[in-house]
Amino acid sequence: MNATEDEQHQLEMLVSKYDQHRALRGELVFGAIDDEGRLDVATPFFDEADYAEFKSSGLRDALIGLLDDMMIGRSKQGVGCAHDGILRLSSSKTALEWLPEGASRDAADARRADWNLIPWLIEQLDLIQHATIEWKKARSAEKNDGDTARWKKEIWRSPDKNHAIKSVLAAEGQRLGFQVLPAGSRGEWLYDLVWRRLDANRNLTCMPLAVEIEMSDSSLGGIRYDFNKLLQAHANHKLMVFQVKTEGEVESTFERLEESIQVYPHSASCRYLLCGWNTQQNAFSFKTREVASI
Repeated sequence: MNATEDEQHQLEMLVSKYDQHRALRGELVFGAIDDEGRLDVATPFFDEADYAEFKSSGLRDALIGLLDDMMIGRSKQGVGCAHDGILRLSSSKTALEWLPEGASRDAADARRADWNLIPWLIEQLDLIQHATIEWKKARSAEKNDGDTARWKKEIWRSPDKNHAIKSVLAAEGQRLGFQVLPAGSRGEWLYDLVWRRLDANRNLTCMPLAVEIEMSDSSLGGIRYDFNKLLQAHANHKLMVFQVKTEGEVESTFERLEESIQVYPHSASCRYLLCGWNTQQNAFSFKTREVASI
């Protein structure tokens, strides 16, 4: 949730009093720990020199004081997002985004250099698998007088697979304060789904996650065509989801994609999660790969 016009005006008036802000770039993730709606934690993400200037100039403390007042005001008004947020500073603009309650700690973790998204991705895909099987059993029971034995014959359509995966990833990316594409009226950007990190001037500064999903073409050529897009993505985490018929085909596809990862000259370190759905077993299989920059 973006700041109100009044909140934005207050921020701009405060920041304009400090000449140093014109050279500062970074983020301040803040939040409340208890129920009083007071600012308890503020985690900076600046270059060392920028943060030293941000702190010594007094701008940091002044902003924290103003954000604390805003949090108290929003809490008294009963506004939904009042206890957590991200303040972004860049050369000519300051932007404030309010996050869902309790999200600031996770949002801060998601900005650290050692953040590993892979375990969460695997957990969510496992939950999607479980929900899908339960849905299939319910459909079978409806058609066969309560008998769920034929649940594997129920078809989980490719558009439904795509929607289930994208919905979970989009919701989490937005909760963490990233721009998610596609989302709402905003369409795809280069990949099937992406989390982008923007500064206050909407300059692209980081891509925490890039995703390709190929559920309609089970040929190795079709899967590799989409996977090649991920190879050149300058993203911290890369997720490839595909569909084939058998567990053996999943494993052989893993081997071919891992070869592609090994051959490609990566310019930055990243983590891959390969995820194959086999229609015979109605199950996801996973393969992870961590790559260091050359």
